[in-house]
Amino acid sequence: MMKIKNMDSFKLSYMYFFPVVFFPFLNIYQFRNNPDLQSWLFSNLLISITVILVPLCLSLSMLITKFLYQDHNKKMEYNAMGLGLLCLIFLMGSNYYQFHKFTAGTYLSIDHYRMALMLSFLIGCFVSSLCFALKYKQYSKKYDTDFNLKTQRFMLSASPLLLIAITAIFVV
Repeated sequence: MMKIKNMDSFKLSYMYFFPVVFFPFLNIYQFRNNPDLQSWLFSNLLISITVILVPLCLSLSMLITKFLYQDHNKKMEYNAMGLGLLCLIFLMGSNYYQFHKFTAGTYLSIDHYRMALMLSFLIGCFVSSLCFALKYKQYSKKYDTDFNLKTQRFMLSASPLLLIAITAIFVV
């Protein structure tokens, strides 16, 4: 029987690698069975990128929180950030390749891809900010500080999500 020594590391690997391996094959299957290219593109991008972005943005906010509270146990967040960025780059490249391969000669332009990518970043930032608010509430209970300091640290920790969302609106 296999014993797992570090369950958090196992969950982290499973959480990132399962979508990266599963979604490209699911996307090809959906494309072959769905005659509507635009709905295939939006469901493909919205689901696959959002699934990777939520834990990535959550780990970014928790890493900033641990810096602000001077917590020395940041290894899990570093691993989550590195693995999440690697998986996000791979999945975005895979989706971009599938978009160009399957939509060549059709009415879909790159603007549809960019709009779906922007929406997935906005949804990912929104969902991860809600999850982060709950996680921050649990995390900050361990420290005895006043309400104003906790609020300032929360706002500073959640600010990268706002910056990512604003950047996604104007750049992507």
